[in-house]
Amino acid sequence: MALKKMLALTKGLEDPTHPLLGPTLKALSVFGLWQTGSRKSTVIYNTFHFLTFLFVITEYIDLYTVRKDLSKMLNNLSVTVLSTICMIKTLSYVCRQSHLKVLVREISELELELMKTTDKNIVKRLRQYTVYTRAVTYVYWFLVVGINVVLLTSPLLRYASSEIYRSEIKNVTEPPPLILCSWFPFDSARMPGYFWATMVHIIMSIQGCGVVATYDMNAVAVMSYLKGQTSILKDKCKAIFDETASSRDVLNRIRDCHRHHNILLRHYYMFNSLLSPIMFVYMLICSFTICCSIIQLDSSETTISQRIWIIQYSIGQISQLFLYCWHSNEFAAKVKKKHFPLFPINLF
Repeated sequence: MALKKMLALTKGLEDPTHPLLGPTLKALSVFGLWQTGSRKSTVIYNTFHFLTFLFVITEYIDLYTVRKDLSKMLNNLSVTVLSTICMIKTLSYVCRQSHLKVLVREISELELELMKTTDKNIVKRLRQYTVYTRAVTYVYWFLVVGINVVLLTSPLLRYASSEIYRSEIKNVTEPPPLILCSWFPFDSARMPGYFWATMVHIIMSIQGCGVVATYDMNAVAVMSYLKGQTSILKDKCKAIFDETASSRDVLNRIRDCHRHHNILLRHYYMFNSLLSPIMFVYMLICSFTICCSIIQLDSSETTISQRIWIIQYSIGQISQLFLYCWHSNEFAAKVKKKHFPLFPINLF
């Protein structure tokens, strides 16, 4: 019941030309990762991405300035690494936009073709993995929005939870809290510099969370597509000799299965080439930052607001890793199961 209500509320995100990827493509376009508009809009988005890249560099500059304070360095590092992941994901989509567009186009073409079939089993399987993808996407987006809200309100929580910190700000022995940790060419501890620094951090936080949410769910959608299409192809292979009266029908079905197999194999290789390099870096960074989070939680210097942020941050990191590992493993297991080796399984 709740799923039906959720799908009804998000019906405006659907795109008839992209049955599976409609919502994620619209979200990707909002954050400049799916560039199908005018040349002017593409230039604006890429300029913004370049400014985001410069902002990430300022985070590393700030990290260098606090290198002697372990507590501050670990706190800054968790956010800086997250920004780095977002930047890597952004660059991977922007730089390989043409490959992504080919993959999306071919996925949608195959789905639209299969939707015209009279085979109820195929239509049912298409519906199943599409609904599943929608449910996972919207729940994950809700989680990311929650983490972003905690991130944006973390300075207020830190200020409200520590009387000592409030007195230090009042006595000008500590700077007022900021959302992120970055270097600015002006004094960000006093007005109006503090206001502009906060505005920059809000924009970058929203952009970063948007990139993570849309990139991850687009990847999960493609993995669900590969798994679902493998099941459809398996059913089509089983039905080659069902209810047929001529050898021509059998040959046509064999040709159709062979064509379907080649299309999926092509999509598998394209998607794997897009995702594997990112996942390699991603796994290393996530493992490192989770270890840093554990050290911070165990530290007596960590405030309540910082603990809340660390817990939320760790939940987000683990959720991301779980989604990728779970869905890639499901696809791999689906291919290996029942002796149906359609693909060379080295996914990600």
